[in-house]
Amino acid sequence: MMADFFLLMGFFTFIFSILYLIIHLVKKRKNKEKVLSKKLFYPTLFGGFLLLSIGSAFTDTTDQEKLNAALEDNEKLSTKNDSLKIENKNLQKEIDELETKLENTTDKITEYEEEIALFEEERTDFNSKKESLNEKISNLEEKNSTLQNKVDNLNTELSETKTSNSKSNNSASKNTGSGTNSSSSSTNSSNSNVYYKNCDAARQAGAAPVRRGDPGYGSHLDRDGDGVACE
Repeated sequence: MMADFFLLMGFFTFIFSILYLIIHLVKKRKNKEKVLSKKLFYPTLFGGFLLLSIGSAFTDTTDQEKLNAALEDNEKLSTKNDSLKIENKNLQKEIDELETKLENTTDKITEYEEEIALFEEERTDFNSKKESLNEKISNLEEKNSTLQNKVDNLNTELSETKTSNSKSNNSASKNTGSGTNSSSSSTNSSNSNVYYKNCDAARQAGAAPVRRGDPGYGSHLDRDGDGVACE
């Protein structure tokens, strides 16, 4: 601000001295006896130069200060720029590492997807085999049920035959005393032909409980061994 003031005052003072000199020269043509006022011209001329010099000095100082400030700002910006470059380099390194991790993760995901696909195929194959086995089990159960029905029918027929033979033996023993041995032999033969797989079959045949010596008696039916089976 001071530099501008001195420059402005010096400029106007110098211009005033020049204008005074020009006016004096014009008047001197008309009146050659006209004398230049040294008390006015020289002080204004040298005062203008002096004020301009002082203003220039202040201006130079201000400009130097501005230049120094600009240089300092530039140095700070350079330091900050270097710091930003280092940070950018570090960030780029982190980005590269993250991209590498991403690629590895993508590869693992691909492997897991392939394993899952294999598991799905194995599960589908297992379910197919399971359904086939269930179907076979169902068929075997049907066959087993059919065979069990046949066995039950055979046991029933066998029981009926036993009952019929027993009745005929009892009738024959009442009619003849001489035929007792023959009847006993026939009964023993009949007893040996009667067989009950379990107590359910004996109950279905109406023979339970079966005592030792009765047709169809067996140790597999008499678990406690007291001589009476299917109690």
